[in-house]
Amino acid sequence: MKYYRIIFLSVTALALFLSCKSKQKVVTSAPIHHESIGEHSPSVLIVMYDKEVGKDPLLKAIKEYKAEIVYDYNIITGMAIKKPADKTLEETMTYFKKVKGVLTVEYDRVTRLTDPVRPKLEVK
Repeated sequence: MKYYRIIFLSVTALALFLSCKSKQKVVTSAPIHHESIGEHSPSVLIVMYDKEVGKDPLLKAIKEYKAEIVYDYNIITGMAIKKPADKTLEETMTYFKKVKGVLTVEYDRVTRLTDPVRPKLEVK
């Protein structure tokens, strides 16, 4: 019976210890910034290209335009491209939309799983 009391008191003390919350403040190295819906990168675009055409015309256009490949995706036929410093995002989008094999040019956005889903309505 004595051992049960010791075990009970030990488990109770452990439970109380674990349930206490620390009052220590968490400090991060940089402020946390969550982008709201609609915000996008000021310098990066996502360009999707036709698999049949390949990415060679796009690579040539990137070099000629003096843009930079940020990421070349493996599982989809697309790239993240950083615009040159002397061009606007809109100018860069217009340029890459005209490249052979390019299907879409989109803003690079952050989408979180908790963002509300809004259906895209097509106007015909």
